[in-house]
Amino acid sequence: MPRILSSDSQEIPFRKRSVKGVDLFVVASSVEVIAEEADGSAALDRETMGLMIGRIYKDEEGAYAVMHRTVTSDLVADATHVRFDPESMEELIDGVDAMADDERIIGWYHSHLDYGVFMSETDVRTQHSLFGEGMGFALVIDPLRGEFAVFDNSETPQKVRMIIME
Repeated sequence: MPRILSSDSQEIPFRKRSVKGVDLFVVASSVEVIAEEADGSAALDRETMGLMIGRIYKDEEGAYAVMHRTVTSDLVADATHVRFDPESMEELIDGVDAMADDERIIGWYHSHLDYGVFMSETDVRTQHSLFGEGMGFALVIDPLRGEFAVFDNSETPQKVRMIIME
């Protein structure tokens, strides 16, 4: 059974976070990949999107995540909408199935073209459908304004602190 459809739960390992009060740590190369995708799509007047892959840990403050890489596939997109191309879902599922046993989908990313970084009503519905009440992040990037922000999975998603690490 593909892992994207699996309901297996994993034990969350204890690991003290390097900076208190930060819920998401991101490997710099992953941010570079997202920025390059967003720039390339913006040049074609299209949004982009994908999944954030990483690990979840817990410490005395609670759960936090470390994003290591991204997974995406072909998209159906224009300047204001984006979705995974149904014809390319196998590519996306293969990317998810290639995750290591301790990796998870910890969030998703998408771009806005010259609208700034915020969570639209559609974005909030997408966020909640992906993660329910669990931990999940949404990274929104606006390559035309040179902005990005990360949002949590609360009822009304709030910006969270993120640290980019080497």
